[in-house]
Amino acid sequence: MKKILFLISFVFISTNLIAQESDLITGNWVFAKALNENIDPAGLAYMKAEIIGKWKINLKSDGKFDTSMMGEKTSGTWTFNSTSNSIILLGIERGPQEFKILKSTQNELALKLGLGEFLLTRI
Repeated sequence: MKKILFLISFVFISTNLIAQESDLITGNWVFAKALNENIDPAGLAYMKAEIIGKWKINLKSDGKFDTSMMGEKTSGTWTFNSTSNSIILLGIERGPQEFKILKSTQNELALKLGLGEFLLTRI
């Protein structure tokens, strides 16, 4: 009986933690800054001109997303993977994109994609 109660408690707590993490992720975000410290000047200039403050993403609670960057709009679906602590975007041109979550608060979301690390702020 104790094992069953423990299992039910574990499932309940795990489900609530995943739901809370997803609640922090949903919403409108804009890429606010690059977190990489060793970006070459040309790369940093490109990011400031094309990405920082311009790449916006809306992660909706129904699992859909809209994004816009450099005048192009894309939409698709997203999921939160609690095992890898990442957001997976489906519907992007080069296949699924997995963003590792480095930090997640009410107003900030730090993500890693490949070697790039970005800070997003809630709009």
